[in-house]
Amino acid sequence: MTKTEIKILSKRITSLKSKYKEYWKDLQVQISELGYQGYYTCQESFVFPIKNLILSLEEYEKQSLINEWRSKKDRMQFENDEDYLKQYELYIMEEIIKKINKSLYDLN
Repeated sequence: MTKTEIKILSKRITSLKSKYKEYWKDLQVQISELGYQGYYTCQESFVFPIKNLILSLEEYEKQSLINEWRSKKDRMQFENDEDYLKQYELYIMEEIIKKINKSLYDLN
């Protein structure tokens, strides 16, 4: 995540952990039991919370995210703003999985 993305999304992603404790725990258990997977069925629980997170952003935050994505030429580019925001939904799910993996496997 870039500094701009972190500034806008980091606290909100972390807040999903407290708002959806059971979903978080279920996904954590699934990751712990199955190890690395391309997809975990418990991810489905986060579809609507993540959509709501994106919808709850202020317009200027949405535009900042869209502009940030567009500025990264190594990322897939889209024709309309909604597609950028949909991509952020996937990006947020990846970040949730990274956070859970870090909590499970970080031995520091």
